[in-house]
Amino acid sequence: MQKLQKNQFALALVGFTFSWNFFPPNMMASFFPDAQSYSSANELLLALTALLFLAAFLIRRPAAHFIDHHRFGSLCLTLSGIGGYGLMLTGLAEKAPSLLLASTLLLSLSYVALMLCWAVALARLDMHQTMLLLFSSSIGYALLTLGNFLPMTGQRLICGLSTALSGVCWYCLRVNRSKQSPSYSFDLSALAHAPFALLGLLAVLLIGGRMMTGLFFNLSNSISFGELFVRCACIAAVMSFCIASLARGVSVEQGYRNAWIPAAGLFLLGNMMAIGLQSPASAIGMSMAHGALNCFEVIFYLVMLQFVKNDRVSPVMVMGLGMILLKVLPIAMQRIVFPQLMMLFGLSSTDVVPAVILMTMVMVVSVLTFANHRATITEPGASSSANESASSGNPTAGRSDFGEACKTLADSSGLSARETEIMILLAQGNSQKHISEVLYLALGTVQWYAKTIYRKLGVHSKQELINLVNAQETAQRTP
Repeated sequence: MQKLQKNQFALALVGFTFSWNFFPPNMMASFFPDAQSYSSANELLLALTALLFLAAFLIRRPAAHFIDHHRFGSLCLTLSGIGGYGLMLTGLAEKAPSLLLASTLLLSLSYVALMLCWAVALARLDMHQTMLLLFSSSIGYALLTLGNFLPMTGQRLICGLSTALSGVCWYCLRVNRSKQSPSYSFDLSALAHAPFALLGLLAVLLIGGRMMTGLFFNLSNSISFGELFVRCACIAAVMSFCIASLARGVSVEQGYRNAWIPAAGLFLLGNMMAIGLQSPASAIGMSMAHGALNCFEVIFYLVMLQFVKNDRVSPVMVMGLGMILLKVLPIAMQRIVFPQLMMLFGLSSTDVVPAVILMTMVMVVSVLTFANHRATITEPGASSSANESASSGNPTAGRSDFGEACKTLADSSGLSARETEIMILLAQGNSQKHISEVLYLALGTVQWYAKTIYRKLGVHSKQELINLVNAQETAQRTP
């Protein structure tokens, strides 16, 4: 994996910060004074974005090849959004359905192309640097959202140029492909070991959370500067904590925890404040919940990119599906589906309370599940299951250098705590079925871990792993 120099990282940070901007509804509404026209534009924009991400998934190999070998063409696609905004500024898009379709298609095409270009670039970077880039850019995006209180000309300028500026930064970054890992897998079977449980959980949180915030903000019809400032402050606080943790050299798993736990806490606290929707504190609480949702979106990117890096899966394939599920669908629910349901059934602010309570319960269960997962992960060398196996007639029992050899190999290969634990058990000769029973993991999960461990250590079987550990033991005993 490549590591960016300071000037390259600064360029990537600026570029990725502007990539977060996803057609703010208040700015889009300014192009369409007529409510029906705005609704049609919104629906077209989201539908076309979903279709283009799906198309990228279906033609993933040619799409990845195009991004890698036709960089200027990819840049032109990201710049196409300027044409879409230009059509809207003329006012013709509101009057002619064909021009409305053309403008929204250009906007969608530019956004999809931009996100795929960044996915390919980030997949080739060092994971810790990728995490730092995501955490830092989300703070920058939070500050950009304060531009919603600029005059409409300023809002249009920021939104209209965001995709173009981000695309230019990506083009100038020029990640060196010669330093990258082997080619990615485009086979659908590569998705079999994706972290579906965590991605599914994030999908539930993002869809449900955006449902709540969408209902609330549509009921209030406006967001004050104070509410938006609270949202930005929450994002900045969580992400700053994560950046400070990275500076201390935390592992990737610890990075997940440091992003997840504060965001979950903010979501719960915000929902508790929002339960009393008639009180002044309710708006602040919902703003806190909205900020937490942005933090969960960062975690979503991290999960996808780590899966891409670990299993060498095509970033175009993963991003194409992921963005539909965790970006377009939640926003469609927030902006279109639930506001329409609210109008259809005549919902009031008190009707939102059950939804808030339900999502709070989902979050409580999610936090407990995550905490339980963390509790099952032990540090290298502290695995009780490994020690028990070693003391029950295992050939490695009594070999003081065995644990040291395993730890050395784990550190040099960048294995996580869980991967190290499973590596020790494999090196002791245990079968994957036995390991799944000892660690209370699904057999498929253990098989996925074993595959990752073998790849990181450069071996192809359990016997080769055992031989590697034995060789490391011998090397340590040699003066």
